[in-house]
Amino acid sequence: MNSKEKVLFRRTKKWQEFRSFILEKYEYTCFICGIKKKKGLHVHHINEEKYGNEVEKDVVLLCSTHHKLIEYLLRRKVLDIDDFCKKLKEIYLKSKF
Repeated sequence: MNSKEKVLFRRTKKWQEFRSFILEKYEYTCFICGIKKKKGLHVHHINEEKYGNEVEKDVVLLCSTHHKLIEYLLRRKVLDIDDFCKKLKEIYLKSKF
């Protein structure tokens, strides 16, 4: 899915319902810092290939600060996307959530 298709998808009812489900299930809490917020949270895809057909294990809830940081590090290639996603999935599956 290209970036224009992603923007359009995020406007769909399917995405809005999925996003609400993730926010509520994880109690509006950033996965990295543990801060609870009602605004400024992002559902970050850890499996880009599933964009549009994602399930719970394909995403992680992040505050805007950590989402921006992770995106920056991935763009700058400070983090390897495959290694990062693999580690994040491992941590996510072991977490309290």
